[in-house]
This record gives sequence, C-alpha cells and structure tokens, in this order.
Amino acid sequence: MAETENEQKPSILWVPGPQGVMEIYANLATIQWSLDDVRVRLAQMINSPETPNPGDDLVAIAQEKAAITVTWRGAKLMATRLAEAVAAYERVNGEIITDLVLPISLPKD
Repeated sequence: MAETENEQKPSILWVPGPQGVMEIYANLATIQWSLDDVRVRLAQMINSPETPNPGDDLVAIAQEKAAITVTWRGAKLMATRLAEAVAAYERVNGEIITDLVLPISLPKD
C-alpha cells in the first residue's frame, strides 16, 4: 500500500530511561560549538554567598545545572520547534518581552 502525503508515519513512543528523566530549571544558557555539533550549557542564576542580599554590590553566579550536545541538524530542528512553540504561546498570551532591564535593588519606600 503506497503512503500518501496526508498519511502520517507512526510517532515515536517516548519512555523514561532506567534512571528516570532528569528535570532541571535554568534561566541562563551559553552556547559553544564546533564544526560537528552545538553544546548548550544551562544554569540557574543564584546569589553569591559573599553578597546574599540584593543591592549595588550583588554578585550573581551562574550555577551550572546541565549541558546538552546535539548535531547541527538536531540544533536546527530544535530551533524550528522552539520557534513554533514560542509563536503558539505568543498567539495566546501576547508577545514575550525580552529587552527588560531589571533594577539591581528594589526601590526604597
């Protein structure tokens, strides 16, 4: 039986690995790349133990949580899927503002 363009191949079944799935939270990322692949290092911004309180002398630290390395093809496919997800989110919730400048400390009353 010939497959038509409207027919979809069965999707891949996703199952957790033997040790489960690692869930992390990250609000920072940095990218490194080579000729063959792309590495995305994920981190969470935390306060430095030396400057634990907000203020002008606050020193933030990027606590690395995980890294993922993918092929360039995988990176392009992932970028497309992420762009689709962001576009769908913005259609429902409005544009995501990315050029915010947060104050270093809260205004005093």
